[in-house]
Amino acid sequence: MLANNEHPVAWAMLIYELSDAHEHLSALINQMSDVGTIDEIEYSIQLGHVFAHLNRAWHGRDDAELDDVPDELREERSKFPVDLMPVG
Repeated sequence: MLANNEHPVAWAMLIYELSDAHEHLSALINQMSDVGTIDEIEYSIQLGHVFAHLNRAWHGRDDAELDDVPDELREERSKFPVDLMPVG
């Protein structure tokens, strides 16, 4: 797992993905609370966006030597991880 003091660039990328997931999830919650409804297509798009950020955060948790995620890895890292078991 990364540590800020050892790998500050990779740490910043990890924090960015988590922060962006948080921002998009908060916006979705606020939108749903304010409007009182959401159609399934919009809901799936919004949650898919949140999951993509969370998935990239998971896949990037050990990127000690990586300063940027190459485009060819971005799509793969956006997929739900096979090494993470849902809890609850």
